[in-house]
Amino acid sequence: MTKFSENEMFCNKCLLHDAFWTGGNSWGIDSCPRCGSRETILWKDMSFSQQIRAAKYFDEWWLKKRKTK
Repeated sequence: MTKFSENEMFCNKCLLHDAFWTGGNSWGIDSCPRCGSRETILWKDMSFSQQIRAAKYFDEWWLKKRKTK
């Protein structure tokens, strides 16, 4: 399972890591590509089951990202 620091951010709805978020610039914020949410939750504030799901999604999206390069 992937290790995260306490202050890493994830989507509050679907738990996707913010490294995969899209959009945003100096005037706007990023949004989750899975559900479109802009709300976040920190790793340290997640329950154990949320952390397991978030790590699973991170690994899936990381593999997907590597295949597209």
